[in-house]
Amino acid sequence: MGSDMQWWGFIWVLVPVAGIVGWAIRENAKYRAQGRSADLAGTSELKSVVEQNTAVNKQLLEKLDSLEGRLASVEKTLNDIP
Repeated sequence: MGSDMQWWGFIWVLVPVAGIVGWAIRENAKYRAQGRSADLAGTSELKSVVEQNTAVNKQLLEKLDSLEGRLASVEKTLNDIP
């Protein structure tokens, strides 16, 4: 009968410890998930900025291409002058 009491005593100690450890693991997972969601919230803003930058770069490339064509025609005119 004495050994039965030791077994129940062990359970009375083990259950709260397991509950505390489980709670700590769950809270840690929630904290990490909140951090990830905060990081991901900034990515939508970053994506829009990158898209705007890409659009501006495309416009600049089009202007540079037109300038290159104009410079080529000026160079041809200068080369044609005797």
